[in-house]
Amino acid sequence: MAIRMPAEHGAWGMLIVPYLSAAAVAGEWNVPVVVCGALALGLFVLRGSADQQGGCAALSKPEHVALASVTLALAAALVFVFGRYQLISVAVAGVALYAVQEAVVRAHNESRTEKRSLPAEIVGVVLLSLAAPAAWISARGRLDATGVQVWALNVLFFLGGVLYVKYRVRGLLAHREFGGWRERLAFAWPVFIYYFVLLAFLAASIFLRELSAAVLFAFTPGILRANGLLFELGERFPIRRLGWMEIAHSVVFAALLVMAYRLAG
Repeated sequence: MAIRMPAEHGAWGMLIVPYLSAAAVAGEWNVPVVVCGALALGLFVLRGSADQQGGCAALSKPEHVALASVTLALAAALVFVFGRYQLISVAVAGVALYAVQEAVVRAHNESRTEKRSLPAEIVGVVLLSLAAPAAWISARGRLDATGVQVWALNVLFFLGGVLYVKYRVRGLLAHREFGGWRERLAFAWPVFIYYFVLLAFLAASIFLRELSAAVLFAFTPGILRANGLLFELGERFPIRRLGWMEIAHSVVFAALLVMAYRLAG
């Protein structure tokens, strides 16, 4: 049986956008960046393919063994040839987060409430966004304060996206009419609270000169999208289109974020 590509459009964005944005801000497009990018994609495809074919037991299939061997060789090259030793810490964090996510998924499946729980998706965001520090370490050799900052901003952006999508879908599955903005706020309040706190955090960071004011523009499309829930809750929409829209939003975010750091630099 051939390797199956992961089908979640949003997950691709959560992996690739943090990686490319971090590498672009770091400004070093060297061989380790390319090797680490191939490694990240290989691990992502390996996990997605195995999950679709029976989980850990599917890792023994020849195609998965071959892909795992390639990723292991790439990882060894990064650490022992290029000296990117900090990537070991990123790998340990990734394994720990994956274990936590699997435990949350199993508990959720037992409850049989909805297809994918919000806690599992939140852990997934942090897990996939590890691509940002991995890219930074590959580009510059070590993770510094700016690299951590770029990573954190990616996490904050994608957490907001997950909340938006979750409540957009929940509004559709509620199978009811939402009478007015008060009722909509009562239903999707976690989304609006999150973006209020996010906006306050960004404003404080800009005021304290920890962030460039231009960074706020990178989050503006996402903030406007979240406010759209006041009008969109309960409306029918194609799920696939929502996934592609999330990818488009993440690409715009990455472009504006890189631009903000370039202007600040």
